[in-house]
Amino acid sequence: MIFCIGNGESREAIDLHFLKKRGIIYGCNALYRDFAPDKLVVADPDMFKEVIESGYSKSNVVYLVERNAKVNTPSDHKIFMVPWKDNIYPLNSGWAMIRLAYHFRPDEQIYMIGFDIFGERKTIYDDTHNYPQSTESNLNQHEKAGEFFLLKDHFCPKIRLTRVIDDDTKIENIDNITTKQFLEEITWQ
Repeated sequence: MIFCIGNGESREAIDLHFLKKRGIIYGCNALYRDFAPDKLVVADPDMFKEVIESGYSKSNVVYLVERNAKVNTPSDHKIFMVPWKDNIYPLNSGWAMIRLAYHFRPDEQIYMIGFDIFGERKTIYDDTHNYPQSTESNLNQHEKAGEFFLLKDHFCPKIRLTRVIDDDTKIENIDNITTKQFLEEITWQ
């Protein structure tokens, strides 16, 4: 199983250390501040610079999405470019994280956790360095949903993707289950 961890507040209901015992964890952006996923994906050059300066990438695998980032990458760090040449703008590290997981493990079930992309901004790291203010609107929410539709239908046509969310928001063409259903499902596997 693969768990792609976004930074929405809904992920707080799930113990990431519990998940690490059950599968491979892909994370994005500031997740590294609190938890070390198996692979971290970063799209924003300022966030990438933060990851490097923290020393995290010296001992943990980090993938950069932005090919034109003006950031010096130390040779002794575990930094890689995503393995595809195209870039869909605006770059989205959550979208890229799922695509990367599919690239390496196309036959495995992928769970999206912490992808709170609708409604008000509600990420764990809002109001912190390299993140927007919590008062900023979530203007591109429908664009993000469209990116996931494109991901599934164009770039990863055989992906088995399930979003874990407890509200009634849906992303077209992607299965949704509650946190309770998710925990029951992975406990039995």
